[in-house]
Amino acid sequence: MRTHQADVVLDARAEHAEGPLWDDVRQELLWVDLYAGLVHRAGWLPDALGPVTTHAVGQPVGAVVPCAEPEDGWVVASELGFARLGVDGSVRTVAEPERVHGGRTRMNDGCCDPRGRMWAGSMAHDRAPGAGSLYRLDGERAHHVLGGVTISNGIAWRGPDAFHYVDTPTQRVDLVRVDPDGRLAGRETAFGVDPALGAPDGMTADAEGCLWVALWGGSAVVRFSPTGEVLARVDVPATQVSSCCFGGPDLSVLFVTTSQEGFTPERSAAEPHAGKVFAVRTDVTGLPADRFRPEGSGS
Repeated sequence: MRTHQADVVLDARAEHAEGPLWDDVRQELLWVDLYAGLVHRAGWLPDALGPVTTHAVGQPVGAVVPCAEPEDGWVVASELGFARLGVDGSVRTVAEPERVHGGRTRMNDGCCDPRGRMWAGSMAHDRAPGAGSLYRLDGERAHHVLGGVTISNGIAWRGPDAFHYVDTPTQRVDLVRVDPDGRLAGRETAFGVDPALGAPDGMTADAEGCLWVALWGGSAVVRFSPTGEVLARVDVPATQVSSCCFGGPDLSVLFVTTSQEGFTPERSAAEPHAGKVFAVRTDVTGLPADRFRPEGSGS
């Protein structure tokens, strides 16, 4: 098993850094500070991120994806659904499917599929079992795809009709199949994650078809084969590792976000790197992130 060490590439600390994504058109890293409602953007120098541009969404934000045309800005998984973030910093609500739950839930992780639709899931603030869902945004319409989710987390597409998916408390990575319109066609367990490693959170796929899974509580990102064999480990000097993505000019740099969510002042002082962004150069490359196409596809 290969072992890597992630290094701090941005000293600023978030409460809950999440959802890193490399925009290969703008050549910049996107990520969010979830509870602060902030979307951050920064170029890769290399070996450090900067300068940082920040957009305030005005509500919790779990994920951000770029639109196909850079002038169209971004789409975010906002507190109760989806919103458009303009290049001028303007925010426009698109759909709020979680509003029916009366503020008991919020949106979490998400990404786009190869057809240009955004997928993002939800969870209860109190982590109530089965209170979350997974949604698909086609254009400006949100569609419910999957219910009974507890903590909807990492999504990594495997072609246009299947993706790997994490509902954190299950300690599994599932393979979910969808039809061309984005409707659920099947779900099966791809592999389990040993609780001793940590809880699976965000993840990304590499060009060899393997999955890099952030391990909340595990101080690491682990590379798994599609059947669950542990192939490599990235050690991170922060306990709560939230997500990861490949980026940089050749997509060989793994960026890692971390969190100090729920920390007391004492624990925050004891883990001075929690909430920072890390990076490590790997011996594999990632895949370009899919972009949102406002015209949508599917029904």
